[in-house]
Amino acid sequence: MDNARAAKLHIRQAAFALAERMAWNQIGMGAIARQAELSLSQLLQNAPSKTAIIENFARDIDQAMVLVFEKHPADGEPHDRLFEVMLKRLEILAPYKYSVESILKGAPAEPPESLRLVQSTYDSVGWMISAARVEEDAAWQGLGRLGLLRLYLRVLAIWIKDDAGMARSMAALDRGLRDIAQFKTRTDGILSMAWAFAAGLGRVARGFFEERKTDEHRQDEQRDQHR
Repeated sequence: MDNARAAKLHIRQAAFALAERMAWNQIGMGAIARQAELSLSQLLQNAPSKTAIIENFARDIDQAMVLVFEKHPADGEPHDRLFEVMLKRLEILAPYKYSVESILKGAPAEPPESLRLVQSTYDSVGWMISAARVEEDAAWQGLGRLGLLRLYLRVLAIWIKDDAGMARSMAALDRGLRDIAQFKTRTDGILSMAWAFAAGLGRVARGFFEERKTDEHRQDEQRDQHR
């Protein structure tokens, strides 16, 4: 492990040790520096903010998850693959459950940090989609990916209160994935109807203007003949 990575891991451990005892929004950078036995300048060099600590942690979790499915690809339909991947990410997070709970509870008190955390989680959802090999599936692009982000955050809130068997988390995840797929199917139907309607209007409009142009051309010819 290189020095920079080791330093970031040490800082994360210090921050998470504090998070297990107090709300994340109550933890300052000075407290993290003291817990890590670093000066503020040393902390700044490796972790410019609390959000940076979480983002670095999230990428490490993403990396661990991706490695699992590189060795043992998820099987089945897209729903099954996504379910397996998202569940595995929760299993990897399990040792950090108390810290995750502290972060989730404290984030709303710091709106700018919350926005960055949402973006970081959105990035993680992208890696889950890639690990599940559903990137080419339109159901999990655009609104589908946003739906997965919303679902993952909702399941996280259930997971932090769930037992080791994760029965409630799995039920919520399974139901949520099915709801997103059904919503996408309905949306596709509505969009198809809208596009068909718009195309029909376009054809009518083109016919109208072409007919009008023909009439104007005839009128011009008639005027020329009368001259």
